[in-house]
Parts: sequence; structure tokens; C-alpha cells
Amino acid sequence: MQTKKKIGGKRIWSLSLILALSVMLVLPMHSFAQEPEAAQKNMILNKPGVVFISTYYSMSIIIQTAGAQAAGVPELAGRTYEAKTGGCGSGFIISPDGYILTNGHVVHMPDDLLAWSALSSAADTIMEDLTRFVFRSMAGRDPTEEEMNLMMPEVIKEFGSREAMVLEFFKGYKMGEIKLDNIERKVYIQQGAFLSGKKIPIEQGMKADVKVVDFEGFSKEGEVIGKDIAILKVSGENLPTVKLGDSSQVQVGDKATVIGYPGVATFQEFLSKESHLEPTVTSGIISAKKTLTDGSEVLQTDAALTYGNSGGPAFNEKGEVIGIASLVATEQGEQKIGFSYLRPSSIASEFLKEKNVENKQGLTDEHWKKALDLYWKKHYTPAIEEFEKALRLYPQLIEAQDYISKSQEAISRGEEVKEGLKISTTTIIWIVLGLVILGLIIVIGGLAKRRKGSEKS
Repeated sequence: MQTKKKIGGKRIWSLSLILALSVMLVLPMHSFAQEPEAAQKNMILNKPGVVFISTYYSMSIIIQTAGAQAAGVPELAGRTYEAKTGGCGSGFIISPDGYILTNGHVVHMPDDLLAWSALSSAADTIMEDLTRFVFRSMAGRDPTEEEMNLMMPEVIKEFGSREAMVLEFFKGYKMGEIKLDNIERKVYIQQGAFLSGKKIPIEQGMKADVKVVDFEGFSKEGEVIGKDIAILKVSGENLPTVKLGDSSQVQVGDKATVIGYPGVATFQEFLSKESHLEPTVTSGIISAKKTLTDGSEVLQTDAALTYGNSGGPAFNEKGEVIGIASLVATEQGEQKIGFSYLRPSSIASEFLKEKNVENKQGLTDEHWKKALDLYWKKHYTPAIEEFEKALRLYPQLIEAQDYISKSQEAISRGEEVKEGLKISTTTIIWIVLGLVILGLIIVIGGLAKRRKGSEKS
């Protein structure tokens, strides 16, 4: 009889354990969700301070008399061709009043590079006019469209290639036979993200003034001339910022996270236009510390970088900028993935100091950080208040609106954890329910024992 009592007790406790575990299993999985890791937190905190930079050049290409005579086509003298060129890159905001850091080559084209780019964009039109004038002098009439289509490939073939044709025009520019005039540069910065279906048109950019540039191009050997740093300024206040760190403390093997707008990941035909403003995050380590031929230091990284990343920040594990994406390794004109170079943040800090520009954070950063900390702890109601404060300060901070929506959804699911508590109300309810069930099982078990005892008597 004693053996049977033990077995009965075991059955009761087994049933209790099974039911208690069942309660735990039906608890919502989000009740046990962990906070993001430090690297992910830093990425979320710093993304609003990273910007997309577009640089547009427009100019007039004027054929000089000497150039027309050299080509044997006097009719070309004085003809003007409008050309446009430009590029894009990344940058980051360093002060709430709108100062931005980027690479010099993102916003500045030295004269020769600008001339080459402009002539390359206008070369076909110039050559069509030259061919048309030559044909007219020989045939006494203008060629038909079909005749032009037949002649142009042959004309280019005479040069050897289109690039060789552009080179001839460039030589003319260097000799003064072609002139660039009415050169105008416009730089725009854009920020935002593609979140919760909210679309931010890429055209809605802020015009930036280029305050100072330390970049004069590349030597024939590919050496960078200058520090390759530029300071921009946009009109505004309470902009989100990022913090410069101390690159002298960086060690080989340290983790590095880069945020920017690589062209290969940004401008794909299958991507929506609005998603162009969602920055790309890549990560790796500091692979080596090296020096350029001018003696300046660069940090080598295996983080995936390519054209368009230029000027973007590289962060350490504290979320501080320790480098600026600047160079990629190439071999025979082809980029070698996994071998890229960062300008140390110390160079940027010195440059800012020389120009009396201070890297500082502001109220938007303060409320954004506080809101995220509360959100990650599931204190959703106070988090919403902080997100709203950040939005009032800087309405373009659309990530804050997205987190407000997420917070409201979490509250409606009963996931909120009141400040001072470690678990949500929903979790408490489930635990209490589990304890009630466990208590009922114990009571029922006790009653069953008593009943068996009475039956024996």
C-alpha cells in the first residue's frame, strides 16, 4: 500500500509539472525577447546621422577658334555644348547645426578630372557636329539620320575607340583649344529610410554649401593629393549627429561597422526609388595599419566597401567614428573585394580643429538615445514620449515615427514592462495563471489523498 501512495504522489507531481510547463510554452515568445546586441544598438543609434550625398556639375564647353582650325572645321569655332556630370557618396553629420564630414573627392572634381568627365559626356554630340560639317562641305547638304548612324561608328573607329576620341578632345582642352565656362556645382544631402511603408522621395534633399575641401585629385601613380576631406554645411537645427572617436586607440583585429550608400547596393533597377535612401551596413575588422606614400596613415579593413561608400563613417564597438571610408584596392582596374582603406578619425578631428568646427551632439540625439533605451527595455509608454520629443525637434527623423508605431502595437499586445519591473504585464498574468493551476493541482491532490484515507477507514 505504501508503494501505491508513492506512485500516486509521483503522478500528481508529474501532472503538476506538465501543466506548469504547458503554461510556460504558451507564453508569447516576445515576452522573452532579448535586447539587441551592442553592435546592432550602435547601428540603430547612428543611422540617422549618416547621409547620402549627390554632387552635380553643369558647365559650357566652348570650342575655341584654334581648336576648330586644328580640326579643319572652322564652323565649329565658338560652338557651345552644355555638359553635366557628377557623382554620389556618403557622409555624416557632426553637429546639430548642420556641419557634415565626407571625402573631398565626393564633392570636388579637380579641373582636369572635371574636364575629362565633361568632355566624355559631350563627346558624341561634338563629334556628330564635326562629322555633319565635314559631310556638308563634301556633299553640299546635311547627312540624313541614316547616314549619320552609318558614319559615326566609322568615325570613332578612326580614333581607335571612344576613349581615344575623348582623349583627343582632352588634349585640345590642355592646349587651350577647348574651354570650360559657366561651371556650377550643386551638392545635396539626403537622409531617411524605407520603414513601415513610409516613402521619402529622393528629390527631397537639402542643399549643402561646401565650406572647405582638402583634395586636389590623384597623381599619375594613383596617389591621393591632399587629406581627401571636406566639410559641408546645411541650414538646419537639431540634426541627428554621430560622435568622432580616437583612432589612435584602434588595434588590428578590432571590429569595424561601416554605414553608407554603396552604388552597387543602392542603384539597382529592381529596387524602388524610395529605398535608395536606406543606407547599407557592412562589418568586418581592422585588418592592418598602413601608410600612404605621403606618409599619412590609413586603416585597412575587410568590411565590404565599394564606390558610393566614400565619405561614410566606420564605427568601433562603442558606436564612435574611427575612420572614413576612402579607398579601395584595385588590380588592373578591377576592385578587389575585402581590401579597403579608411582615413583615421584623428585626421578628421585635426581638420575640424583647424577650421574651428566642433563635433558635438544635441537634444535630438539625447531624446533619440533615451527613447531607444526605454524601447529596448519594453518601457513603451515613456519611450513614445521620448520619440515624440525627438520628432518635434527634428521632423525628418522618420525612424522615430516607426518606433512609435511599433511601441503602440506592443502595448496593445500587453507586452509593456512598467518602469521598475523586469517583466511585462502579460508575462505576469501567465505566471500567476500558472501558479493558480499549480495550486489547484496541489489542492486536488491533497483532497484525493484524504478521500483515499477515508475510504480505507
